[in-house]
Amino acid sequence: MRTATPVNDPGLRLINAPASLWRGTVNDSRDVWESRELLRAFTARELRARYKGSTLGWAWALVRPLVMLLVYGLAVGVFLGAGRQTPQFMIFIYCGLLAWTLFSTIVTGAIGSVVANGALLSRASFPRLLLPLSVLAAALVDFLLQASVLLVAYAVFQDLPTLSALLWLPPALLLLVVFALAVGLFFSAVNVYVRDVGFLVDIGLTVGFWLTPVLYSYGQVVQGAKDFGVAGEVATGLYMLNPMANVVFGFHNALWPAVETAEARAFAFPGQLELRLAVFTVASLLLLWLAARVFVRLSANFGQEV
Repeated sequence: MRTATPVNDPGLRLINAPASLWRGTVNDSRDVWESRELLRAFTARELRARYKGSTLGWAWALVRPLVMLLVYGLAVGVFLGAGRQTPQFMIFIYCGLLAWTLFSTIVTGAIGSVVANGALLSRASFPRLLLPLSVLAAALVDFLLQASVLLVAYAVFQDLPTLSALLWLPPALLLLVVFALAVGLFFSAVNVYVRDVGFLVDIGLTVGFWLTPVLYSYGQVVQGAKDFGVAGEVATGLYMLNPMANVVFGFHNALWPAVETAEARAFAFPGQLELRLAVFTVASLLLLWLAARVFVRLSANFGQEV
């Protein structure tokens, strides 16, 4: 007669068991690393599904930022006259659009990644972190395609960023990815239980876009704040607590060739940006760790909730 295996057998492992908030980071990281081939498969599936059945295919990755560039370039650059004041204005705003598009794509994609794969969650066991991570990987592929537009712009203006300027891109991109993934992980887990989260985040992204210097410069923020005296100085300090504002400044320093000219001094951020990027990256890494722990803890019931 076969004897039943006791539930406390050390050889057994409970799949998707509730995880401690403060422990298990190493184990979760190891599980993701061991499932890296599955992550590649999820990423490829994400990319195929994004453009499945479309005539333009991968070209759609370029359409949205180019349309936004055209609309904002006309509205802000031509109708409001900002293009006459800002050197290489179209490159200036495209650098901001490039950063913001990547951020919003990661956040919105990650939030819907768990709910969209509800059928898969009930049929297979795998690290649930792979779902938002695959969205991140696919967004980075789109980012590379969108960044190629700058090569055309450089050819038109016959100007290139220097190699030393390009060194600003890795720390700015790192901060963007870490912060976006932290936001996406947290809200993707909460969205499984409270579906209103997606709508609230959409509103937050709309507000965040206008609180980020995509269509205007830091100099314009400071100039506008002067009219409010001390209150304006406080508001400017609070404004600079936005990690994405610092990311966009980093993109400007790296990819906007005119940033090193005398004309652009009124538009570029004059402070110690390298220190700010480092501080925000460390803070975002802490947020990412906390968001990952919340995600893993809540993931135990994803299959039942979706």
